[in-house]
Amino acid sequence: MDAGGEEAVEGRFVAAAAATQRWETTWDLGANTGEFSRIAARHSDYVLAMDSDHLAVDRLFNALEAEDEADNILPLVINLASPSPGLGWRGIERRPLLERRTPDLVLALALVHHLVISANLPVADLLDWLHSLGAHLVLEFVTKSDPMPQKLLLNKIDNYDDYETEAFEEAFENRFEVLRKESLCDGRRRLFFARPR
Repeated sequence: MDAGGEEAVEGRFVAAAAATQRWETTWDLGANTGEFSRIAARHSDYVLAMDSDHLAVDRLFNALEAEDEADNILPLVINLASPSPGLGWRGIERRPLLERRTPDLVLALALVHHLVISANLPVADLLDWLHSLGAHLVLEFVTKSDPMPQKLLLNKIDNYDDYETEAFEEAFENRFEVLRKESLCDGRRRLFFARPR
């Protein structure tokens, strides 16, 4: 299946998960230019589309402004590995992200390998954080055999034993009940729709 076909499968997977109920708040973590944010917005009152790439967030913001649609999507530049703390007077004028509005649905597609390999976050810590949100989760796990993690590992020592497929899935399923699962790219990418245990 070509890349366009894989993206269509991802879109259908996200659409099916998002359509299972009406969500008050959805977080799209690593939203890029908002493809999945737009899908989730059809079934959500409010979507926070977060990415650390300023240009991608700017493109999403400008596209939403030009279209005059999806007014329930808020694009935000946020580095999840180092989110903004409380700011302003006494650190409470602008609260930290987790003290604002918690999500009912979280999208984390093509994100985990960036946080684990690029930001050196342990898988257990990342999954604990996602679990702590108390939300349903659509997550994509990109195995080390995929070109993107291989590129991220190019100039690094591979000390990421917790990022091996079996270890990751065991850690994930200890924290989340998998409602639906699908493999892409000959098993190099796996999609999960799950809820916290």
